[in-house]
Amino acid sequence: MPDGNDVSVNEIYKEQYAHFRAMNDILYKIPPLFSVAIGGLWYFAASQLKSDRLIAVGIFFFAAVVSVASVFIMGRFSQAFSLYITNLNKLDGDYAVSLKNKDKKWPPSTVKIIQFLLWVAAAISCAGVVYALVLLFCPPAPPVLPAQPS
Repeated sequence: MPDGNDVSVNEIYKEQYAHFRAMNDILYKIPPLFSVAIGGLWYFAASQLKSDRLIAVGIFFFAAVVSVASVFIMGRFSQAFSLYITNLNKLDGDYAVSLKNKDKKWPPSTVKIIQFLLWVAAAISCAGVVYALVLLFCPPAPPVLPAQPS
């Protein structure tokens, strides 16, 4: 430290544990946030399919971009979260409590499940783009009413 004051391992432990606790709280608030954002975009895009299909294409495309960007956000979050878990497990020694197991692939972590669902949301958004484009360039024919007898 530049000022000559040393930081104790106990202080580092407390600070990292506080960060871990805050990140854990955020981790379980993220899925509803993504659901609201992407679901709201889907609702808006679907409501535009009849009136302005070009807007629907743009909104579905933006929902896909948001979904993919969110996958990468969750990846960075996972890396930081894992570093805190590793450090805390070292400091906890024999008393470490962790579900982290690099050898075991199943069941996937919470972050991996969220990322999978975001990839599914991206695929559904892309399907919405294709559907809206088809409607834009090949609109359905108006229904033919049966002729009325005279």
